[in-house]
Amino acid sequence: MKKVKIILLFSLIFILKNPVFAQSNFLSAKIVNAIGDTIQGEIDYRNWDKNPNKITFKSLDQKEILEFTPKDIQSFLVSDEVYLSARVETERIGNNQFDQSPTIETTLETVFLQTIMAGEKSLFLYKNEASRENFYIEENGEYYLLKYKKYNKVQTVNGATRSYTAENKFFLGQLGAYLNGCPDIQKDINITQYKKESLSRLILKYNECTGTEIKFEKPKEKTLTKFGVLGGVSMTSLSFTGANHPNLTEADYGVSINPVLGLSVDFIFPRNMRKWGFSNELMLAGYQFQGNNINEITDYLIEHSETKFEYTQIKINSMLQYSMFLESIELFFHGGMSFGFAVNETNQEYIQTFFYQTVTSETRKAVDTFRVGEMGFLFGTGIRLGKISGEIRYENGNGMSDIPSLSSPTNKVFVLIGYRF
Repeated sequence: MKKVKIILLFSLIFILKNPVFAQSNFLSAKIVNAIGDTIQGEIDYRNWDKNPNKITFKSLDQKEILEFTPKDIQSFLVSDEVYLSARVETERIGNNQFDQSPTIETTLETVFLQTIMAGEKSLFLYKNEASRENFYIEENGEYYLLKYKKYNKVQTVNGATRSYTAENKFFLGQLGAYLNGCPDIQKDINITQYKKESLSRLILKYNECTGTEIKFEKPKEKTLTKFGVLGGVSMTSLSFTGANHPNLTEADYGVSINPVLGLSVDFIFPRNMRKWGFSNELMLAGYQFQGNNINEITDYLIEHSETKFEYTQIKINSMLQYSMFLESIELFFHGGMSFGFAVNETNQEYIQTFFYQTVTSETRKAVDTFRVGEMGFLFGTGIRLGKISGEIRYENGNGMSDIPSLSSPTNKVFVLIGYRF
């Protein structure tokens, strides 16, 4: 099992470090340079989750590849995305970082703003390296940050102190002034959230209310759902660790090889070239073990034991997956948690006791307290060609013993073939 873990580790390092999997993705595009000229060419499009701080561009009439920052050009268009250069206020704190001050602290930066909607009233987005989403409106060629902040508020009432999350919704007042051309929309402003979908609906409703044309609207990206089947074999090893259980801890159980069948559903996230996803599996798996041990308690008292375990599980696996693409080949790595629930089990120990010339025998439970649910962590790597995939996976579980003084870890290697519909 150690060799398998080493192989998986080196596979991951190879995938992440090998430059062949970091290929460019030049798509037809155009930029507007600093003096307002439009230049046709190609941009190395990365389907950015966070706004880029530079782009790689090559024009149609030149072979030279150039890099541009927001200070070098006015705007660029690639795929179905439009970015504008602007010097704006940005809030540097991350989305999940809180302090106890409602004050919104900003800094001035020149960045690429992504156009979410353009019309009489427009909406723009800047997502920084800390994943903080800043939204902007435009008026008379200037871009204004819609200001919003979550913070921790501490309050003491009748001697009891409590902490809760509060919000500074300064942006609602900004929207009220910005969208004053449609009185009917004012009631919608109060329920608008500081999220792209909610803000987009509001701006769209305003433009519909005033009858003005929407010149551009960023198409909504959806999470892809892929269903599949998988099958293969598992190779499982079992060990026991603990005091006062020699019949279990001193036995050699070998490796159990068993078939595996399952169903999968993958959720592939938009952005970042759809490299990230979340995979869920429902599998039927199991293992069988038999171990023998001779326990010489004294010279005249000896136990011969034979233990037998059979375990059939319904397994639920949940994994975060990262993929890298090379033409038609997808290399992926995933890791997560596994939960196995026993649907059939055998937990048996047959003991023969030799006391001088007397021999007695009995059959009993090998493990007094048997765990119905097994939990573990897993990671693996594989390759997908079209709809067919192959992978090798390692899993470490806590086994069947629910006795505090007796651990029963399992180590499993899966070799799987999958088909995605």
